[in-house]
Formats: sequence, C-alpha cells, structure tokens
Amino acid sequence: MLNITFLPSGKVAQVPAGQSILQAAISAGVQVISTCGGKGTCGKCRVQITTGTPSQMTEIEKKFLKVSEWEAGWTLACQHILREDTTVRVQELTDAIKRKTDFAGKLPVKIKPSVKKFLLNLAKPSVEDQTPDWERLMAALPSSKISFNRTVAASLPQVFRKGGFQVTAVLAGERILAVEPGDTTQVCYGAAIDVGTTTVVVYLMDLNTGTVIKSGALTNPQQVFGADVISRITHAAKGPDQLRELQERVVRGLNKIIAGLCQESEINKEEIYTAVVVGNTTMAHLFLGIDPTFLAPSPFIPAFRAAVEVQAGELGLEILRSGTVRVLPNIAGYVGSDTVGVMLAVEADMLAGINLIVDIGTNGEIVLCGKERMLTCSAAAGPAFEGAEIKFGMRAAAGAVEGVRIAEDVQLEVIGGTKPQGLCGSGLIDAIAEMHKAGVIGRTGRFASENEQEKLPVLIRQRLRKSERAYEFVLVWGKDSATGEDIVLTQKDIREMQLAKGAIMAGIRILCREMGIELQEIEQILLAGAFGNYIRKESAVEIGLLPSLPLEKILSIGNAAGDGAKMALLSLEERKRADELSKRAEHVELSSKKEFQQEFLKGLDFGIVQ
Repeated sequence: MLNITFLPSGKVAQVPAGQSILQAAISAGVQVISTCGGKGTCGKCRVQITTGTPSQMTEIEKKFLKVSEWEAGWTLACQHILREDTTVRVQELTDAIKRKTDFAGKLPVKIKPSVKKFLLNLAKPSVEDQTPDWERLMAALPSSKISFNRTVAASLPQVFRKGGFQVTAVLAGERILAVEPGDTTQVCYGAAIDVGTTTVVVYLMDLNTGTVIKSGALTNPQQVFGADVISRITHAAKGPDQLRELQERVVRGLNKIIAGLCQESEINKEEIYTAVVVGNTTMAHLFLGIDPTFLAPSPFIPAFRAAVEVQAGELGLEILRSGTVRVLPNIAGYVGSDTVGVMLAVEADMLAGINLIVDIGTNGEIVLCGKERMLTCSAAAGPAFEGAEIKFGMRAAAGAVEGVRIAEDVQLEVIGGTKPQGLCGSGLIDAIAEMHKAGVIGRTGRFASENEQEKLPVLIRQRLRKSERAYEFVLVWGKDSATGEDIVLTQKDIREMQLAKGAIMAGIRILCREMGIELQEIEQILLAGAFGNYIRKESAVEIGLLPSLPLEKILSIGNAAGDGAKMALLSLEERKRADELSKRAEHVELSSKKEFQQEFLKGLDFGIVQ
C-alpha cells in the first residue's frame, strides 16, 4: 500500500499502486475540484506533486497544462497514476458561504411543528402504586396509540429518577422520540436542509419561536464525482458500494455543518429532533441511499415521488438518533423537492396573474403559474452557470470574478476583493452581456470580425486576440491575476453559455405555449436560488436568458428552496400544502416536445427577448 499525503490538510490515504491521485483524494476525504468526475474533459483537478516522481505527461494533460507547469510538479489528479509514496498539494478555495445562507425570505407560517414537548409531573412509585415506568409514562400522554419504543424504554428508569419524576416527553405525532429529565420544553430544535448539487445548506431552527438560530453551508462533497447529476448517477449505477459512497459523503458533509452550528450555539445535537430536507430528485435519491440509475435515461423514472420520512439513525444523520427526517415530495425525474420548496415559499398556489419562477443551476427548474394552473419543466442547462465547463470558470469563492463592466476598458468585481483567479456564473453572465453590448461579440455569439474590431475602444481591442484555434477575450491580464496567467473567455466558453441559456429560454417558451400565453403576458419573474441573487437582471435580459420585463418586475427571492424547507419544518399545514403542490403541478417533459429543438435553436442568439 502507498501513503499519499495531501497538503495543506495533512490527510493521508493508503491506497494500492495503480490508483489515480483523484481516487486517493476520494479515499482520504479530500475535496479536489473535478467538474467532469475524472473523465479528463475539464482540466480543473490541478494538483501539485511536492515529493514523488512525476509520471509522463499524458495527452489529456498536454491540453490543459504548459510544459513549464508540468516541470514544476503540476498534474491533473485524474491522470496521474500512483506508483510510490507521494505528497500532493491541493488548491483550496475559500467558499463564499454567506452567498448561500443570506437573503432569507419571510416565512408566512403559523408555527405548528410536527414535534411537540409535554411536561409531565408524574406520581412517584410506592408500595401502593407499583405501575411500571413505561405504563406510568403512557398514562400521562395525550394519545393512547403510542407504540413501545425500546430505545426510549432502555433509559426510562434512570431518566425518571434523575428528574424526580418530572420529565419532558418528546412526541412526533403518535411516535415518542425521547423522554428527558426535568422541564426541557423551552429547548426544541429542528434542521431545515437544502441538498444542492453544488452546495449543501443547513438552517438550525428554534421550533418554539420559528427563528433561525444559525445557518451554515459547504460545497457538496459529492462534487469530486462530477459537477452535474448525470455524473453522479453514473457513479452510483456502478454498484451498491458506489451508491453508499455518495450517500455517506453528503451525510458526512451535513454532519460537519450540524456539528459546527451546535458548537457555535451551545446546543446538544440530540436536542435537534427533526429535519426537513429538499433537493433535486437525484440529490433526494442519493441522500436517502436510493438507486437513481433510471433517472438518467428516458423516460427518467424515479424510485419514489411522494414525501419520505425515516429515522435519522437510518441515514447516519447526527441529530437525535430516533428523530424524524422528512424529504419533501418530488414532482418528476428532474423537478424535485427543492422546486416544491420554492413553490411553497412563494405561495405559488395563491399568486395573482401570470408568474414565472426560475431556479437557475445545473438544471434550470422552471414553474409557470397562472390561469389556475402550475406548469413545471426542467431545462438541462448543464454546469456552465456554476462555472464548470468554462476554461477559467470556478464556483463562487474568494477570487472569483462576479461582476464585469466594459466601457473604455474592463472593470471587475471580485469576491473577497482579492486578485482574480477565475470567474463564477454571475461573472460569466455579466461578462458576456457586456461583451455583447460593447460589440465584442455579435448576436450569434461570434467574436467581432477584423473590420468590426476597428470600432472598439483601443484598450478593448487589445484584449481581443486570436489563439491557435479561435479568438478569445482577455478578461484579466496575467500581471493582475492570482495565478499570473491571463484569464480569458474563449469562443467555446461563449458557446457553453449559449447552450445553457438556450435550454432555459426554450423551456420558458414551451411552458408559455402549453398555458396558451405569449411571453409578454408574464407579469412577474421570480429568480430563486443564491445564484439568482447575484446575477444582474439587466445582464440576464441582455443575453436572452430571461424575457424582457421592466427590471422592477424581476425579483430575486433568495434560497426559496431552503425557505420552503423551513416552512415545512415549522408547520404541519405547510407539509400538507407541499404534498398538494407536488400533486397539482403539471409536469411538461421538454424532451417529448417536437418543438423543443426549434425553440432551443432560437434561444441560442444573444439579445433582448420580447
């Protein structure tokens, strides 16, 4: 076995010879950026070998690395095969976590959670009253239908006597979750969880007051298997071990967040009695450890659609072991409980007029509400909006360009105010919109011809250069970047954005057609998700990602999926509404629509869509 040490964490993996660095990183629990899941197509899994003998440069590495970089020890983790003990330095990104947890919307709910606490002052046993502890407990509870719980009964004698027969019973419906000594009625917590393809978020909530105590997020640990759901489905389909690997990784990530929130709040994790989870259909399957294989091929069949409730201990989620974990219902193979959460948060069944709800991510979930109908679809946007499949794309972390302005020259906004090292999705949209307005690219996405370039400002013209294959635009000169390398937008990058936004616009048009309305009849657009909060509305309209509406009619609503999870955590009525919304939603499968290809091609052009 070889010892592979990863810096700066110091984690060590023991792996057999013949594995790749990426496989060793997975074994060690080290997060290596790998948007393609190790297929060798993204070039993002760059690591530096600090001790050990470099292998021969592969043909794939030649596409993404300069010879000077390779000579300095840089390699692609998916390409380097291990033959000896090796030390590897991994590029770390400081995630902009507040982007994921800020922008919490209002929660229009009446607090009535599934978990209730009952303070019981019990008579102490005596020679005259020899009632067993369990029966004494049952006689004092409001329901006679509670079944025997071995875990609770196991500690009941000690709990009763520690509390002097004053105890607090914790119930979820007609299930007893715990019995605690003394009066703990003021201590009642739950977790609202959003399992995103890119980011997982946990909100620790006080179930008595309905307030968020703390929230936390981290990059989904499944990312190492690919940035998109198809990559992860492919990995899970290899067998039960791989499925278990994906399930355990996301749960470990959630446990890490929960442990941190409990420590910060001085809360015992056993005082978290329940959790509500949302995520796209694939993420819901993987969170529960359910085979998602048949979500990938048509007709995209999930293993389940209705809400699922299990005990936390079954999943390894580190809250009260007997606590309840409820995954809200899905709608279809690619429209999941996260969309149901969004619909719940915006009260989609009560919106007046024609409303378009768009959650932009690796899959663009779209909901069109109006005429007493709720239509949904999923547009396969791919990972471009997350910065993947873009040459210098990256997730929203310190050093990512998030805003671009072009006038006489280029002005940038960078997360964390540091030197730029790439650009995230909002920066990509901004850059392309500004390039289109400035005339650097035309309506079809092609770079300006030599004649057209003469009209550009001098400094902008200098940034437009011809590479070996095609034109590219220098967004950041090497002297100003964190890596010392020019950060460019290539023709391929622009095409990736066109494919992504073309799919979204095609989905919007087809839903409008299904409802029998024109685009101009949409009265309001609601942008869900953290990403929706950071894109400039005018840029989204400029590139034709969204229909042209007055900007005040395009509203960012934050992590509405997370807000929906909070609402369902706080209210049994909202859980019921979530079930009803998923049943009422009419799903439109875009792949079955013969007009999709035509609308998709129409949506590729840049420009304002009326």
